[in-house]
Amino acid sequence: MTKHFAPIEKSTRVPLDRKSAFDLFTQGIDRWWPVKSHSLSGEDATVAVEPREGGKIFETTPNGETHDWATITTWEPGDRLAFDWYVGRDPAEATQVEVTFTPEGDGTRVDLTHGGFEALGTEATAQHKGYHTGWDHVFYDCFGGACTKAAA
Repeated sequence: MTKHFAPIEKSTRVPLDRKSAFDLFTQGIDRWWPVKSHSLSGEDATVAVEPREGGKIFETTPNGETHDWATITTWEPGDRLAFDWYVGRDPAEATQVEVTFTPEGDGTRVDLTHGGFEALGTEATAQHKGYHTGWDHVFYDCFGGACTKAAA
């Protein structure tokens, strides 16, 4: 019997309009993603997003080697982004991440949902736990901090 995992849900309000928040999350990912602690290659890697459905989220090492992290399944600029997430794994073991951008007052509410951990089999429990706390740092501290800095 496969254990079911509730999706991880994170939400934050950022001081940017939704287009700017979306653009920073995607095209500006290399300005905020913590590659030193959250990449396959370490602190000298760069991260990029191919801006289209079917595009990849990937890292590039200093010697030019690339490692795919995800395949974009939904690309709605300014509104919504979804991707199959498989950093360091076979794409058949992908989990699913969705990020939505909703106007709220003079800023934007950004909601991140990460589910589908059942695809990870025996590693699902540990990965779910790790991502639950990992997204706190990446989403709130790094992305949220970059939004605050961009708005200043």
